Amino acid sequence: MPLRVPTEDVFAELGEDLFLDLTDEELEFFVEMAEEKMGSYETVMSYDPKPRLGGDENRTRNAGRRVTSEEDPHNAWVTQCFVGGDDGGDLDGWEIGIKDNVSVAGVEMTCGSYVVEGYVPNRDATVTTRLLEAGADIVGKTNMDDMAMTSTGHSAFGPVLHPDDDDYLAGGSSGGSAVAVARNQVDVAIGSDQGGSVRVPAAFCGIVGHKPTYGLVPYTGCIGIEHAIDHPGPMGPDVESVARTLTTIAGSNERDLRNHSTVPVEEYAEQLDGDVSELSIGVLEEGFDREGANEKILDTTRDAIDRLEAEGASVEEVSIPMHLDAKDIHDVCTSEGLLDAISGEGLGHGWKAWYNRSWIESFGKYRRAQSDDFPPRLKLLLLMGSYTNTEYHSRYYARAMNLVVDLTERYDAALEEYDLLAMPTAVTKPPEHQPERDQHQRLRESDIVHNATPFNRTGHPGVSVPAGEVDGLPVGLMLVSSRFDDATALNAAYALEQA
Repeated sequence: MPLRVPTEDVFAELGEDLFLDLTDEELEFFVEMAEEKMGSYETVMSYDPKPRLGGDENRTRNAGRRVTSEEDPHNAWVTQCFVGGDDGGDLDGWEIGIKDNVSVAGVEMTCGSYVVEGYVPNRDATVTTRLLEAGADIVGKTNMDDMAMTSTGHSAFGPVLHPDDDDYLAGGSSGGSAVAVARNQVDVAIGSDQGGSVRVPAAFCGIVGHKPTYGLVPYTGCIGIEHAIDHPGPMGPDVESVARTLTTIAGSNERDLRNHSTVPVEEYAEQLDGDVSELSIGVLEEGFDREGANEKILDTTRDAIDRLEAEGASVEEVSIPMHLDAKDIHDVCTSEGLLDAISGEGLGHGWKAWYNRSWIESFGKYRRAQSDDFPPRLKLLLLMGSYTNTEYHSRYYARAMNLVVDLTERYDAALEEYDLLAMPTAVTKPPEHQPERDQHQRLRESDIVHNATPFNRTGHPGVSVPAGEVDGLPVGLMLVSSRFDDATALNAAYALEQA
C-alpha cells in the first residue's frame, strides 16, 4: 500500500494524543514537510530485503490441520502438521512440538488467541530453523494461554487439562508443550518463558523445563510480551533430552542483536556426569516463605534437596528478602513494557534485531479490529501501562527497572557464594479446572509464578526438574545458576533425576 500524505486534520488529531497544541500555521508547515519526506519512505520500500529466517522451500512441509477434541482430550494441540528436518544431525528423527507463538513457515500461528487466529508466518523462527537443521521433524503447534497472558492453562481454544487428572489444569503459558511431552506425544517441545511459562507447567506436569540464560537462545521469530523478559526454552521427559535440545538451539544470532557479543555455548549433554560432590547449593528461604504455600509441596521440595546433599552437594540456607517483592517489581515493569510491544504492532521499536514484517502488518490489523478479544489480563496491563505512562510519565516503570538492577546484584552476590539457588518451582498444586468461572473471575485467582518470575527479569537460567508427588500430582524443584552457567543447573537436575 503506497504511503499517503497526511492531512492537517490527521496531524491535528495525532498531535492531541502527543500533547501538542498545534496552530494552523504549524499544521500547514508540517504537512508540507511530510510531503517532502515521502521520498525517504519510497526509498525504503524500493528494496527487497534478503530473507532472514529460513523457511527452506526444499523441506517437506505439510501445513496441517486443527486437532479435534476426540484426538486430543487434554487440548494440548492447536494444529497438527509435518515439517521434515534435514537428514543426519544430533536430533535426527526426533518429533518436536512447537508452542503456538513460535513461527513455523506455512503453518497457522494463533498465540492461543482469537485475535490473531488465521495468521500464517512466511518464515521460520531461528529456533525452528536450528531444530530442522539438526534433523528434527516438527509435528505440530502446541496450545498455550491466550496471548501468553496467564500461567494457568486457559487458551482461547479451551483449557489445557492436566495430563494426570482432568480436575486440574496443566499450567501455562506453555501448557500444551508440557502435556505433549508428559503424554509421550513428542520427544521434546519448545516453550517460551516470560514469567515462568516453561518452568511452571513443567513442574505441574512432571517433566523437565529449562529457561536458558537471557540471550543464549535467540527469540527471533517468536512472539513475546516484552523484549527484556522473553526466553525460548526446551521441555522434555528427562534432563538429557533438554540438554541436547539446548545445544541445538543455543548460540548468538546476527539477526538478534540484544546481545552484542558471541554467547558461550557448551555441549550441555556432555556435561551431565551427575557428580555434585563439589557443588554448593543455597536454599532460598524466601522461595519457601509464601502465603498459601502447600506444606506438603515445601516438604517434598526439601526432600529433593536432601537427596542432592546425600549425593555429596553442600547445602545451606540463604536469604534474599528482596525476592519476596520481585513479582511486584516485575508487574510494574511489564505494564509499560507490554504497552510498548502492543502499540509497536506486536514487536515494539528501537531494539536491534530482524523485524518480522509479516507479523507486524498482520498484528496491526488484527488488534485494531479485534482488540476486544484480548484476554482480561492483557487489557488490564495495557490500561495500567497507559495510565502510569500518561499520568506519571513512566516514573514507576523507571523506578522498577532500576530495582531490577538491584535484584540482579543480590542474586549475583548469592551465586558468588553458592553454585546454585534452590527453591520450589511453584508452591501450590496446579490450578483447578473450574469451567464455570469466567475470564474475569479467573483474573482474581492467586498467582503461582512468584518464584519463577524474578529470573526472567534478571536473566539467570533456571531448570525445573521433578522432585516427587503430592496427592498424586507432580512437584518441581527449581535450580538457578549464574548467567551462562546453564550446564551447572542442568547437571544438578540430572543428578537428582538419577538419584
